[in-house]
Amino acid sequence: MEEIFQSRPFKTRNADEFDLGSILSLFVSPIDGLTSPFDYENTIVKGRMGSGKTMYLRANYAYYLYRLVPTLINDESEKILPVLIKLSDFQHIKEPSEVYRSIIIKIIEELASIYLHLQDAHRLAQLHNGIISISEKFSLNSKFTSTMAQLAKLGSEEYIERVSNTLGIDGSIKPKLFSLSAKWQETKHSELKNKSNPGIKDVEECYKNLLEEQNGKILLLIDEAGALDKSFFAGKETSSFFEILMNQFRTSAFIRTKIAIYPNSYSDMLTETRYGDVVSLEQTVTDERGFSKFRKCVCNILSNYINEYSNSAKTINSEEIFEISGEEFGDSLEQIIFASNGNMRRLIQLLDLAMNITYRECNGAAKVTKDMVLETLKENAASVESIFTDDEREFIGGIVATCKSRGAYKFKFPNMSPVLYKYTEKSQEYNIVNIEEVGTGRKGTIYYFDYSYTVLKDIPTHYISNSEKINRDRSLLNGTWIGRVTQMSPELLEQANMPGKIEGEIDYLQKDAGFIKGSDGEQYYFNKNYIIKDDRNKYICVGKNVRFYPSSLADSKIASNLEIL
Repeated sequence: MEEIFQSRPFKTRNADEFDLGSILSLFVSPIDGLTSPFDYENTIVKGRMGSGKTMYLRANYAYYLYRLVPTLINDESEKILPVLIKLSDFQHIKEPSEVYRSIIIKIIEELASIYLHLQDAHRLAQLHNGIISISEKFSLNSKFTSTMAQLAKLGSEEYIERVSNTLGIDGSIKPKLFSLSAKWQETKHSELKNKSNPGIKDVEECYKNLLEEQNGKILLLIDEAGALDKSFFAGKETSSFFEILMNQFRTSAFIRTKIAIYPNSYSDMLTETRYGDVVSLEQTVTDERGFSKFRKCVCNILSNYINEYSNSAKTINSEEIFEISGEEFGDSLEQIIFASNGNMRRLIQLLDLAMNITYRECNGAAKVTKDMVLETLKENAASVESIFTDDEREFIGGIVATCKSRGAYKFKFPNMSPVLYKYTEKSQEYNIVNIEEVGTGRKGTIYYFDYSYTVLKDIPTHYISNSEKINRDRSLLNGTWIGRVTQMSPELLEQANMPGKIEGEIDYLQKDAGFIKGSDGEQYYFNKNYIIKDDRNKYICVGKNVRFYPSSLADSKIASNLEIL
């Protein structure tokens, strides 16, 4: 266990930072059923920042690159060349036509240089690790299954020697693909760069020269589409350059595309199924179905990451590192999943923080318990809260106090969107306040506090099942999520910041007046005029929870500034 903690298996959060040789060992498929994330087909991969889009595309790139050697050895096999393009490389270009030109040139450059992966010993060693990953984790149904299995059994040095000899990499006789690629690089590359308007025809020409006679096809993996200037996605009287490009790819028999898209962004415009099926990487963890699906992925991630960074010959169970119950709810993993909000990068961050804090608090390696996870969430939320100014913390503190007193973690605050913007958009990945539903017309925007922040501020998130009593365990094992939405107002905010207010319960009611039993055990008189303006139309009855300022009038105790909770 000490070795696992020291290796920090979850320290890497960006998919670009993983070594290509370990991608498939770490990758967890988000797709169930007959379909596979590696099917050769058009796909639109949708997800917000940190949801796993880049990991999905890099896993595809690795998968097809690892298959390239067996397909070259087996001449009858279909050869699919993966081309991974990050459109963020062109985010500095504002002119749409120049962006289009740059993408075309990049595709051809990548196609013509793919053979370089097979002429370097280090890269061949990475490919060998990948072939082992494919053999162990992913089922194969192709002509070269036996070739793949044979290569996987070889040691790394044996593999390099076998491939080099078979493909003639070290000698003068090289596969046709190699010689054609090298020739293309020498004669066509500079010519293409000087061409004023390169287009899809140039990609077709490259394809015909390199792959057509060799039963070859191209898989385009396009990442960071949202990084491009919005003008690339805007068409005035004609289709945008983005639509033109995707239509050209779609109608090319030898090309399939998998493109990563941010939902509700300029690039999110491929709505017809002709562009491909949508793979959504978004998961809602506040309903049981979404939670169960995401938890399965999390369990696989734990196993993959822990064993990837372990030097042990035996498989290490996740239960040895994290407190995981036999049921889906009530353990440390449930709290981490709630706090991740279904976001993969956030999940990896919290797993790393939880192990770090456990190691620190226990003076060494120890199982990560639910209590340690809750402490992790508090520390993480406190660090995020610290980036706000004193005035900003005071403002949000008033909303926290109101939501706590009214037993809710969701709220509406009409006409305050400009003020709340700084809390919902401080980061593109993690904020202490998030938007659940954008308001339209008279329907206001619904906000909710981030789960980690609710733990830090003790804001209730769950009821005990079949009741409206607060579930302090914050678990679906014996509870449900609170659906109540607090209606905020400047008056309520003012009341929340009023010192000295206490809570109580209506003990006696006669028409519009009665008595409240305060939390201090005293009886306080009230009438309708003592209720704050925002709550005067609320229904009241015996047993109703209230919040008020205790004061005296002559010999009587009265409840003023009364809030109906």
